[in-house]
Amino acid sequence: MCSLPPIRRLPFLALLAFSLAQAAPSGPFNLDLPAEPVSDHVAITKSISAGETVNYATFDGPGCIKRIWITLARPVGSGRSVAPDAKPSRAFQNRKIILRIYFDGAKTPNVEAPLGDFFGVMHGVDYYPVNTPFVSVKEHNGYECFFEMPFAKSARLEITNAPDASNSFYLQVAWHRYPDQEMKEKRRFSAQWRREMPTPRYGNDYMILDADGPGQLIGFFYGVRLIDSVDRWSHGGAENIYIDGLGDQPAYIRGIGGEDTFATSYGGVLHRPETHLYDGIPYYVSEDTGEARSAQRLVGYRFYVADSIRFKQSLRFQFGSMENDIASMVYWYQEGTPRRFVKMPEWGKMLPGAELKAGQMDLALPGDGAWNLGPVLENEDSVAIKAALKPASGKAEKPAGEWTKQATIHGFVDFNHLHRPGTRGVGTHYRKKAAEAVSVIEAPADMVAKIRLAWDGRLVLRVNDTATDFGTNGPFRQRTMEIPLKKGANRVSVLLSNDTGSNHGGWAFAFRATAPDGTLLVPRAEEK
Repeated sequence: MCSLPPIRRLPFLALLAFSLAQAAPSGPFNLDLPAEPVSDHVAITKSISAGETVNYATFDGPGCIKRIWITLARPVGSGRSVAPDAKPSRAFQNRKIILRIYFDGAKTPNVEAPLGDFFGVMHGVDYYPVNTPFVSVKEHNGYECFFEMPFAKSARLEITNAPDASNSFYLQVAWHRYPDQEMKEKRRFSAQWRREMPTPRYGNDYMILDADGPGQLIGFFYGVRLIDSVDRWSHGGAENIYIDGLGDQPAYIRGIGGEDTFATSYGGVLHRPETHLYDGIPYYVSEDTGEARSAQRLVGYRFYVADSIRFKQSLRFQFGSMENDIASMVYWYQEGTPRRFVKMPEWGKMLPGAELKAGQMDLALPGDGAWNLGPVLENEDSVAIKAALKPASGKAEKPAGEWTKQATIHGFVDFNHLHRPGTRGVGTHYRKKAAEAVSVIEAPADMVAKIRLAWDGRLVLRVNDTATDFGTNGPFRQRTMEIPLKKGANRVSVLLSNDTGSNHGGWAFAFRATAPDGTLLVPRAEEK
């Protein structure tokens, strides 16, 4: 009795492997797309008048955009123009066009950005080479992206011109449609541009993204126009990513120096432009501003693929800064329509060099509590920690010094936003110090609440007159304890040490208090 020849078994095995591959989530972000796509293509050339908004392309669902390529008409005098008598201003042209993409009939766009910035071309320049799996830029304004953008019902691509930016656009979109199939994927591609000028020096970090989950951070572009001559742009710090601060497993990601985020090493003052697979600095020029040293204009990018960043409840992404002109372009997936955290400013405020202070394009963020943060305390030989553990004697007194109210970041409190030494260096931070955060929790009745804290360093929690040593964490980890609360106001204090540790001086904690029935007890800052 002989077995069947291998050649006769191959068709079945190949069919099985093909079926398994089709049923599995696809792409680097594991999107759950239908198994039998029909390839489709849109190619459009259309002029848009100055100040006009045009619904440029629509797609019927279920479907998934796979590739977008777009370019602008050449400026007058280059052999191709909008019209014989048209003379559009070319200065900062890429900042004078807004791209918006809507999914499934939503009124809020999932994508909103100046055209060039969406494709990683910042500072209003025409182009520079970018070569990544997701964004590709070629000479003569050849903009291309390969983000997968699924939708269940419809997708709509909209373009708005500034009052002095009439132009023609050449657009090609490759997409898959899925006739008679269900779009099970709930996540939608999202992208948002933000700008701030000037950002604070060693102050509250520049905000790139504030999003609700579930979702996944894809990556970002980061553009800096150096103004500050006190220190290098990269010495203001790097990425600070706060994940699920009110969840069961909070996580905190902190970088070292700005250039290290893009894996360029010592690129904070001089760097050759280069573009690589998932990170790089493709644009880097130096300009003579009359100062003792030249001023950099640069763009860095990073995409999170192997080192994926997922969030269940919330994500805040901030970047350390000096007093510079900064713009960012961030990409992520999330379920549902994204919550707006910025609004596009007036056209003139979008341009490089124009003043656009923090808050002028920002919308209100979710309120989940606030704390009063105290002054920096000496903690040599754990002196501040030992003092916090002493039995309370009478009414609790705040240490002398200035106290500042700070809203939480989805449950996170970060002392580095308030306490950062004004000295030169990469991601400067205090060493062998401590600081206290104080709030009040209102309990509807006497109860035993669950308090979950996540931190690194050594932490002491005091609730009313009872101090609890939560101990020392090297990395950022969490611990939950049951703590008695009395009916009414309960004073809560968190004292946290600051050392270099494994996250280069991160000085943050995530706090959550819940009643026995699971109700969230929101901390509020004490009134002065």
